[in-house]
Amino acid sequence: METEGNLLQKMKNVFSDNEDKEKIAEEIIEKVLEGYEKGVLTRREMKMITNIFEYMDSDAKDIMTHRKNIVALDGEESLEKALTFMLEENKSRFPVYEEDIDNIVGILHIRDAMQSYLDGPAREKPVHDLKDAIRPAGFIPETKAIDKLFQQMQQDKSHMVIVLDEYGQTSGIVTMEDIVEEIVGNIQDEYDEEEELIIKQADGTYIVDGMTQLEDLEELLGISFNEEDYDTINGYLIDCLDRIPSEDEECQVEFGGYLFHVLSVDNNTIRKVLVSRTKK
Repeated sequence: METEGNLLQKMKNVFSDNEDKEKIAEEIIEKVLEGYEKGVLTRREMKMITNIFEYMDSDAKDIMTHRKNIVALDGEESLEKALTFMLEENKSRFPVYEEDIDNIVGILHIRDAMQSYLDGPAREKPVHDLKDAIRPAGFIPETKAIDKLFQQMQQDKSHMVIVLDEYGQTSGIVTMEDIVEEIVGNIQDEYDEEEELIIKQADGTYIVDGMTQLEDLEELLGISFNEEDYDTINGYLIDCLDRIPSEDEECQVEFGGYLFHVLSVDNNTIRKVLVSRTKK
């Protein structure tokens, strides 16, 4: 069986215009069968191989972070306030917008924000005035094929692009990490915190993180959301409510014999949900 590194190289070749993609795909399938026969195929290799074929047929809309979940900076905010927010989010790059999320003017890296802050005079300036720190944003259509996007981002040395819908409005964002995750599964960033997304309570209810995948809840609860537009319970509930709940709002959604009660909202994202059976 080939090493994991060799498999990764074959997968990387799928995204090269100079390679016979069909031939490479056949070689990968052959190695999968060989691994099964010899019993030496690791779970990680199997995950990567499974993902590669889904990836080849994906476009930007399939893997983007939806506009409702974008963590962005208001260009009117002072650098001091923006930097405090950035440090709390444990992310490295933030879209900067003026007026609303449909008018993104660039990308601010936390390293550049910190450097500007240390320089002193810029601390009280609005973020959009940091012309030397804000990097140009790349824009792509929702239909951009992921293999082409992968090549483009590598060539441009870009780590984040803005996805636009057919009307030119912001639909979401895609990062290089999003693309790589499609191949190798979740990447554990050095600052990511390990956290249980679903916690069962003594009374049989569940405390669920807003970023919990719908498919995980379907398996746990034995229900089907039949939802194609959203991957997480956060996105699903926002869609059902047709709004983002305010931080102090009491709201709930009933579905499939269960009650989904929003416990906490932060930064326009549902963070925690209490899931309980509806009373008969």
